[in-house]
Amino acid sequence: MAGVTPDAAAIAVGRSTERLADDFYSVMASLEVASDPRASSLSPNLLPGRAVPIGTGKRTDGTEHAYHFAHFLARAATDSHLSAEFQRTWTAGVVLGLGDDLAANNYFDHAPELELVCHLRHGIAHGNSFSFTSGGLHRLEKYPALNLLAWIRGDLKSEFLITPELSGMPVLFEFMGPADVPDLIMSVGGYLIRMGNGDPLRPGE
Repeated sequence: MAGVTPDAAAIAVGRSTERLADDFYSVMASLEVASDPRASSLSPNLLPGRAVPIGTGKRTDGTEHAYHFAHFLARAATDSHLSAEFQRTWTAGVVLGLGDDLAANNYFDHAPELELVCHLRHGIAHGNSFSFTSGGLHRLEKYPALNLLAWIRGDLKSEFLITPELSGMPVLFEFMGPADVPDLIMSVGGYLIRMGNGDPLRPGE
């Protein structure tokens, strides 16, 4: 849109949000590859003085934390809970982090999908269940929280609407499933980038 100054904050949060979805797909793809029997050929070479191939992670003091690479690679093929646990921890962390980024910017224009993140974040941070203080109810009355206008809503156009009646319901994964969250964060990322660039926020605008 000509003559509109880009909003750097909206663009920055939008781009970081889109990267979160990329991270999700990258790790899920890695787990899929790791579950293939051929993945064992990717183990690092056995180093002198080591009984097994090792992988390492860096500590803050510069030293390395070593682990049995082949053993933990094989877990991807044998542990049926690994992918589900990753999705649970990744999803919770992403919603909390995204909620913090949005809160730092006062949720920008309080679009319904941004407000949806607000209530998801609050529920996850408080035992993974919805609860509504008087302030939360007042906010919900002022700013609807739903995905009806979101750009990405899944193949069946699932609707997610926050209402006081949800009090006590688990956020993950009863109200919203693990693959619903990437739909939402991609919608939020795209929305914020369009906002930052001064582009139409909704189809037809």
